[in-house]
Amino acid sequence: MSIDGRIGLKNGKSQWITDIYSRSMVHSIRAEFDAIIVGGNTLRKDNPLLTSRSRKSPEPLRVVFTRTLNLPLERNLWNCDVAKTLIVYVESSANEKNLDKIPRCIELAKIPSDNPQLLSKLLGERGFNKILWECGPDLATSAIKNGCIQETITFIAPKILGGVNSMTPFADFHFEDMDEVKILSKSTIQLLDKDICIKNIL
Repeated sequence: MSIDGRIGLKNGKSQWITDIYSRSMVHSIRAEFDAIIVGGNTLRKDNPLLTSRSRKSPEPLRVVFTRTLNLPLERNLWNCDVAKTLIVYVESSANEKNLDKIPRCIELAKIPSDNPQLLSKLLGERGFNKILWECGPDLATSAIKNGCIQETITFIAPKILGGVNSMTPFADFHFEDMDEVKILSKSTIQLLDKDICIKNIL
């Protein structure tokens, strides 16, 4: 994110905020995980590849968590030659007619609600125990509120994006008092080429 806490402009553009060194470090971090989760909005807006760039073999499982199954026809995650992809959708709200548009190499699973705990449980039952949530504000906030996150990794670039409506890392937690806010601990700070990487225990 930028130094003023933005992850994108109000029109959704976000490439690139951090520099190439930080992005390379993210690839290395991905190699430490069993699976990487994004939401449908991240898939639609960013078209991520979500690989370690061959730092791990096999690559971590790429997971798309969607309420609607309204997903684009052409995306990097549909290339199963690069890495495996699992789409997990919410049975109660998804339009299952869209399943016909999903490439056959993509694995599918459904859960009864959009509670991230159900997704964590599903992945854990499949042996994926170390999960990287590389997702947008809404899913990141929900994952934290539901106790799915143990550590945060933040990359901060010396850039100012500004804008009241610019994108921020989290959605509204609906805190009304400072006693309610999330407090992070055990900060580890690493100076990169131009950016700063901060790791915290939640």
